[in-house]
Amino acid sequence: MLVISKETEVLEFERTRALVGTYLDHMYCAERFGWVLEARNGFNSHVGDAFHLLIPYKDDGYTVNWSEEFHYGSELARKIIERLEIRHAELPCIAFRASGDDHFFLKLGHRDRDGLVNIVGRIGDLAVECAKEGPNDAGEFRQYVNMRTARLLRNEQSLSALTSALPALSALLGLAVGAAELV
Repeated sequence: MLVISKETEVLEFERTRALVGTYLDHMYCAERFGWVLEARNGFNSHVGDAFHLLIPYKDDGYTVNWSEEFHYGSELARKIIERLEIRHAELPCIAFRASGDDHFFLKLGHRDRDGLVNIVGRIGDLAVECAKEGPNDAGEFRQYVNMRTARLLRNEQSLSALTSALPALSALLGLAVGAAELV
């Protein structure tokens, strides 16, 4: 898990050979954020450089050890949320790029602590597997790992996206995705 203080940092991480997801919420929630931070040490040692889970933060840095409300980058999160047109009811979520400006995401609001740790851990397992067997080129790898992640979320009936992103999501998955399939 890494922190970001500018939206351009997401693009920098997306140039690497890794799955990149951004944790987004409209506000700091100590309980929910605590669940994410509790999993940090195990998550980082498990996924290494295969999966970068980015968290908006007010201060520069590369690790998140603890946090208080004033540390959470709510202005940056709000900027990304508005640009991606994610509705309040879909937060918190982890957003992944399908292609270009189109994203798909995993909604977390209905999950309890174990559910959140489980799904993020399973995505981490997938990212590690993809890092071992996927293409060496960073761009090709990102396409590959994002496709596999979207498939996992679709199979788990946990895939969310804007209707406008359906063509990009369908292209990523290599099959038609209808609005009725999204949660």
